[in-house]
Amino acid sequence: MSEVDHRDQAAVALVTLRKRVDDHFDAALDRSPEQMQCRRGCAHCCHHRFGVFEVEAHRVRAALVRLGRRDPELRQRVRVQADDPATTDHCALLVDDRCTVYEDRPLICRTHGLPTIVRDDDGSAKVAGCPLNFTSAKPPNASLLELAAVNAPLSVMARMWDGEGTRVDLADLARAVDVLDEA
Repeated sequence: MSEVDHRDQAAVALVTLRKRVDDHFDAALDRSPEQMQCRRGCAHCCHHRFGVFEVEAHRVRAALVRLGRRDPELRQRVRVQADDPATTDHCALLVDDRCTVYEDRPLICRTHGLPTIVRDDDGSAKVAGCPLNFTSAKPPNASLLELAAVNAPLSVMARMWDGEGTRVDLADLARAVDVLDEA
């Protein structure tokens, strides 16, 4: 199987995984609307800088190219704030508390807000999540997301994409010249 075939398979699998995570999020929100504060304009979870696997960076890169064609001024704001010391406390892709690549945001962004099960090295589990959510009630078991169920297949997709699972800082994507790798 060629590298392109592997990349195509990884891209299709990523779309499927994203849909599953989005569906899980929507169901959790429907189940507990009074406990989840996740709404348009809430950017509490976006106050971090991080990187993503190249399989997801490729989609973000494409979204930034489309943004530059649609709104060059906004694209320039994203590029400038990647290195602006006043904005290093939040995602480089966040402008005015709105994600500039929302439809193509990475999986980590899609899981933020959800109550997640995080396993320690010894196998013990803890529930983590946004401190704004589930402040007066425990999340229903059906709303819990096992993070390993997202991270394990994503890691496989990342290695299928480039053979190594290369990570890319989102700020690097934000500041980059818009060139889309067509592969």
